[in-house]
Amino acid sequence: MKKSNKWMKSMVVTTALSFGLMSGGTFAQASGMDQAKGEEVKAEQAGHSQEDREKETRVKSETPVQSKAAENQQKAEKQKEEPKRNEHAGEKAESVKPDAKPSEEKKAETKQKPENRRVKSQASEHASETAVQHANGNSAVLSPAPAEGTPEQTEEPGEESEVVTESNEAEAEADYVYGSDSASTANPEGQDFYIGKLGYGSKVQFDTTTGGGIYFSSDRAEEATYLYGYWFLSGMQIAPDGISPIEWGEKQAALALETYEAMKSVYGSKVRPVIFIDVEPAYTGMDSYDYANNQLIYSAFIDYLTKYGEGIKPGTYSSPWSWEVSMGEYSPNTPGAYWVAYYPMDMPTDLTTDNSEWLEFPGTDEQAEIWQYYGGQDDYNVAWMLP
Repeated sequence: MKKSNKWMKSMVVTTALSFGLMSGGTFAQASGMDQAKGEEVKAEQAGHSQEDREKETRVKSETPVQSKAAENQQKAEKQKEEPKRNEHAGEKAESVKPDAKPSEEKKAETKQKPENRRVKSQASEHASETAVQHANGNSAVLSPAPAEGTPEQTEEPGEESEVVTESNEAEAEADYVYGSDSASTANPEGQDFYIGKLGYGSKVQFDTTTGGGIYFSSDRAEEATYLYGYWFLSGMQIAPDGISPIEWGEKQAALALETYEAMKSVYGSKVRPVIFIDVEPAYTGMDSYDYANNQLIYSAFIDYLTKYGEGIKPGTYSSPWSWEVSMGEYSPNTPGAYWVAYYPMDMPTDLTTDNSEWLEFPGTDEQAEIWQYYGGQDDYNVAWMLP
């Protein structure tokens, strides 16, 4: 019997050792599935497997067999703890809600954006109607098309493409307005604005009885949505005897302001609060290369209008050549109200600010708001913004 007991014990020990080797080998193969995570993972898992087995063996041998009553008591205690855990979970969930609100507000804001988009309007039929919509008390600024770098709207790709396709044509027409000046024919692109001549030097050329003059077309003024006047600034060659350049500039500004009010009495609210100063060499204009006197006359005109114009601001009209011959390197001072003349050989097909002929006004780094792109009897103009 003793021998048989020894034999049985040796069998039990051998079986236990074999089982341990088999289980250890299997765990090592499982750790091989984490090869992508690095060799340190393998070594750590292998070390833990041996220690865990030894701890498990000690725990099993040291832990007494629990009775059914003890197990039931533990279950009852766990059930009591469950509501507490749920309460803590609820508190954690509530603490996340304030962080979630901004994203909800962003979603709501995103949904509202399509409602705020500009849609196709009557501007596709005539740009002047859109210009009226964008005008306010002191400005006829036209709303520009979306530039590069405008924040994109987070919408469905299909929906966004439909909106852009639908409105592009209308925006292209609405962003620019067209007009004419002096005694020209109507601009074939449109008659949204007109700029008529008020006079020069000491001579008024606008006639309140006819609503026009030799270089002021009453027909163009009636057709236009917006109306401006310009004053042909005269140099010292036709100035009254004994008058200084500053006094001569102030005298012309006072007469221009008086004539502007006469034009407004005829055409009312369509008259915009701007008087353009026409700077170019001519017998009735500026004297060529008389830079010092011309600059004083010009600056005095601006100062007088700024002081006494009661909201009527000065603008400047010229071409690169005319400005150089009349004013030299002098910088004008009528920001936001520049009207440049530059004529290509043929009628331009691209009437946008991308056209290289649409210049920065001489002596500034500001692209002129209005471009006179054709001259003679066809004084045609285009504007990306009206002052």
